[in-house]
Amino acid sequence: MNWHFVRSPHTLDAILALPVDAQLALLDLIDALEVDPYAVSEPFGIDDKVTREASFGDFGLLVMFVNPITQKITALSFTWTG
Repeated sequence: MNWHFVRSPHTLDAILALPVDAQLALLDLIDALEVDPYAVSEPFGIDDKVTREASFGDFGLLVMFVNPITQKITALSFTWTG
């Protein structure tokens, strides 16, 4: 499969607002998500195969939509508590 993480201007701005160690960890996660989002994420709430969550680094959490039809991954939110 050819998964694609949607990099909108808003998403890029939010990533750049994170500390450098969080940015690097998130970019590593995005690389892994584009290979197989189901292997590196878990259901967010009810397992509908669409709304997923994945941790990055020691303090990060990404919540996203994973669309199996379009093979696009869209960030809903990411949080860094470090």
